[in-house]
Amino acid sequence: MERTEIFVPGRTELGGNHTDHQGGCVLAAGVSLGMTALAAPNGTDTVNIRSRGFGEFSVDIGDTEPRPEEAGTSAALIRGVCNSFIESGNIFGGFDADVESEIPAGSGLSSSAAFEVLIGNIISRLFFGGTVPPVALAKMAQRAENEYFCKPCGMMDQLICAVGGVVSADFADPQAPQYRKIEYDFAKSGHALAIIECGVGHENLTADYAQITKDMRLIAVDLGHERLCEATAAEFYSVFPLLRQKYGDRPVFRAMHFFEETRRAAEEANALSAGNFEEFLRLYRESAESSEQYLQNIVSENEPNHRLANAISAARNILSGAGAVRVHGGGFAGTAQAFVPEEMKQKFSKEMQSAGFSCLWPEIV
Repeated sequence: MERTEIFVPGRTELGGNHTDHQGGCVLAAGVSLGMTALAAPNGTDTVNIRSRGFGEFSVDIGDTEPRPEEAGTSAALIRGVCNSFIESGNIFGGFDADVESEIPAGSGLSSSAAFEVLIGNIISRLFFGGTVPPVALAKMAQRAENEYFCKPCGMMDQLICAVGGVVSADFADPQAPQYRKIEYDFAKSGHALAIIECGVGHENLTADYAQITKDMRLIAVDLGHERLCEATAAEFYSVFPLLRQKYGDRPVFRAMHFFEETRRAAEEANALSAGNFEEFLRLYRESAESSEQYLQNIVSENEPNHRLANAISAARNILSGAGAVRVHGGGFAGTAQAFVPEEMKQKFSKEMQSAGFSCLWPEIV
C-alpha cells in the first residue's frame, strides 16, 4: 500500500519565556529540524510505530484509557492523542508508521510536542483528509502530555509544531488560543539561529518549572485572579511594594517578568512584521535580561554545574555586543539560543565548541 509522508517541525521560542501557562503572548517558530513519518492504514485496530528515536511499539485504539505504568513513554502519547479523537466522535483505524526524527534529545526543540502533533497529523491525513485544524491538534497533543505522559505544560510547543512558520500567539483563552503567522524571512536578516546545547537535560528540573507556575499563580490569586493574564500591569504595579512585603522578591519578580515579557513578545512580532530586525534584536536582548534577573530560570540547585549560565556567558563573550543570546525554553538547563551574524558563524561555532558547548543551526521554516 502506498504510504503518506508527513512532516512536523520542531519549535523554537523567540519571545514570551514562561508566559503561555499564565495566558500571555509568545512568539515562536517552526524549524527545519523536525520529524517525518511514512504512514499507511493497516486495516486493524492497532497503531504500530517504528522509530529510532522513540522505539518500536504498538497501541490498541480500542483501549485508550490512561495507563499509569505508561507515564513518561511514547506509547502514552499515542494513546492520549487517539483517545482525544475517539472522545470527539471521530472513527478511525489503525496504521503503520516509520518515524524519523532530526530533533536531538534534550535540544529544546520540543521533540515530545512534535511527536504528539505528528501522531495527530497522521490520523488527520489518513482518515480525515487532513481537515483537523491546527488548534485542535495542539489541544489533543497537550492533553496527551498532561494526562497520559503526566508532564504539566502549556500549549505553546504543540501549537507551533501544528502551525509551523513564525507564529505570534495569545493564550488568554486556553481552549481557543488566538494566533497569527508573521511574514518575515530570517534568511535576509544577516543572522543565523544557533541552538546551544548545554549538555545537561531537564530530567531533574520538574520542581523548578512547577515553582515558576506556583509563584506566578500566587501573585495572580492575591490580585483576585486565577492567571496573571486576567490582571492588568497597572493593577500589579499599584500594589508592587505590598506584594514584595508579603511574598518576598522571587514571586513578585516572576510576575513582573510576565507582564513585561508578554508585552514584549507582541512587540517583537510587530517588529518582524514591519521588517525591523534590529528592533526585534533589541527586544530580544531585553527578554534575555528579564529572564535572568526577574524570571530567574538560569541556574538551579538541581543543576550544580550551572552549564546553562556558563553557555550564555561564553556566547556573550564571543559575540562581543553583536547579535544576541538568551535562555531557550524552560530554562535551568537544556539549551540557550542565539542570533549570530552570518560572518561570525564559523568563529562562534568553533569557540563555543572549545568552551565545551555544541551548536545546532536550524533554519526557521
